[in-house]
Amino acid sequence: MDKNSAIMGVFFVAIVGMLLRPIVVALSRRLGGGAANDQLASEVDELRARVAELEAERGHVAELAERVDFAERLLAQRHDAAPLPLHRTPV
Repeated sequence: MDKNSAIMGVFFVAIVGMLLRPIVVALSRRLGGGAANDQLASEVDELRARVAELEAERGHVAELAERVDFAERLLAQRHDAAPLPLHRTPV
């Protein structure tokens, strides 16, 4: 074997290794990912709890929006009402 073919063989193996590395890593994670699955399950549970909290807060925000709308309507009614006279004239 000459020197050029040995160098080409090394480069070929290196390139194939670089191309197959992501596939090998993904397969190893999938096959031996017991701890990773536990961590993911924990994260999913935490996210579900946070979503539940946000849903509860959404109800509070809707209630506050209704109260603000009510207060704005009351203020608009007072503004639209005719002002009371400052002094009375005898009848």
